[in-house]
Order: sequence, then C-alpha cells, then structure tokens
Amino acid sequence: MILIALLVALSIERVVHLPAFWHLDFYLSRWVQWSQEKLQSSSHKNKLEHPLVQLLWLLIPAILAGLLVSWLDHLLVTFICGIIALLISVSCQPARQAYKCYLKAANKGDADAVEEHKKSLQQLAGHDQDIAIEDTVSWLNYQYYVAVIFFYVAFGVFGALAYASIRLADSHYRETFNRLPLCRLRWAIDFIPVRLTGLGLLLVGNFSQALPTWLQSLGDFSTPSHEILAKLTDKAEDLPHHPDDKTDAVTKQLELMKRQQIAWLCVIAVLTLWGGLH
Repeated sequence: MILIALLVALSIERVVHLPAFWHLDFYLSRWVQWSQEKLQSSSHKNKLEHPLVQLLWLLIPAILAGLLVSWLDHLLVTFICGIIALLISVSCQPARQAYKCYLKAANKGDADAVEEHKKSLQQLAGHDQDIAIEDTVSWLNYQYYVAVIFFYVAFGVFGALAYASIRLADSHYRETFNRLPLCRLRWAIDFIPVRLTGLGLLLVGNFSQALPTWLQSLGDFSTPSHEILAKLTDKAEDLPHHPDDKTDAVTKQLELMKRQQIAWLCVIAVLTLWGGLH
C-alpha cells in the first residue's frame, strides 16, 4: 500500500493543478493563527517561548493525524490518509510556477525576469543567499519530493506531515517559531535523507566521479545539507554546460534528480515484493 499511495499521490500532483486547500500552508497557517488567539490571554502563553514547546506546537497537527490513523488501524483508511498526507506535503505549485516562468524568461532572453524568478525560487527554497539556480531547483525537488518519500516510507502519515511542517516553518514561519533552532533541526532531519539521495544519484549518474564526494559526505557534520546535495548533483551529472544557456544546467540536474527519485521508487517496489514494506 505504501508504494501504491506514493504512485497515486505523485501522479495526481504531476497532472492536476491542486487548489490552495491541498497545500500544507493552508492548514498550518490556520492552526498557528487559531492557537495563538487561544493563548493570547492565557497564562500559558509564556511557555511557547521554550524550544521544545514550540516544536510540539508545530508538530501537533502531524501528531494528531498520525495518532488518528494508528487508532483507526484500517488498511483502506491508512491508504487514503496516506495519499492525502502525501498530496498536502508534496504540493509545490508556487515553486513549479516560478520554475516554468524562469524557463520562459530564460528562453526569451529577458534578464530582469530571469533574475526575478530566480530570487522567487531561492526564497521558496529557504535560501538567504545567492545560490546557483540549478542547486536551488535541485534542493526544492529534494525537500518537496525525495525527503517526503523517505519520511513517509519510514514513519507513515506522521513522517510526511512532520517533515513538511518543519520545512514550511523554516521557509515561512521563522519569526513565529523564533525559539526553535530550525537550521540545526533541518540539518538533523536532512542528514540521512540527503546521503540517501546522494546514493541514488550515484546509481543513475556518474558513479566513479561522485563516489568520493559521497563517501566524504558521510563524515561531514559541518557542511549545510543543501551544499552537500549541490556537490553530489554536480559530480553525478558531470556534463559541460553552455555558458550562455541559462536553462542547460538546471534542466539537466533536475532530470538527474527525477531519475534518482524513480530509482528509489523501484527500490521501494522491490522491498514491497519481498515483504519488507506493506
């Protein structure tokens, strides 16, 4: 059921333009606003300044969803809730639209529009500094698709929603969860998935070129996750790019990310056939 839920959710997200209520931000923003209003005049308001309380506050919707699925303990309910949780977690229409606009502007040679859409993508990726567009798009693909897949396979509905909640808080709600060390939290939860993504890149890309970089990343506890992924995609792709073509590098690296995503879906399929996953 895990594999089928993944295939159904990813297929729907690819071909259907999902409305706003299928985006996690729609629910998380309302949860934050409602809970803040309830605590505004409460004596417990000061407790929200504690990092652990803020983490619990952020993850309560994901926890409740996970507990509900576990409590019902029904195969069909788990399947349907899994599809819904995945759709809410992977929906990234703003990023998809900004990427399409970037490609159109680049093909037209509109430098101002290219820069504008590049900044939009960097903002959506949670980058505070100027990052190469191909690295930004690869990171967006990782955190909206690959990481969600890993967390859903490992922890079910709770895992997908929890990762998506932390991802959204890091990019849009840093002031609200100001006591939560979001950078360190993101590094911790992305450490293993980024290395697994790198392993997938080895399998579908230039293995010999990327292997030393991947082995080095296993013991690298200081480099940010998005930089690790950028190095791995660059080594695994390892093809010359035309310096005047602003779409060449980004499209090739995104294709590489999509291929390794398919590779991991194949691994999940094999594990399902062997009985390792249900």
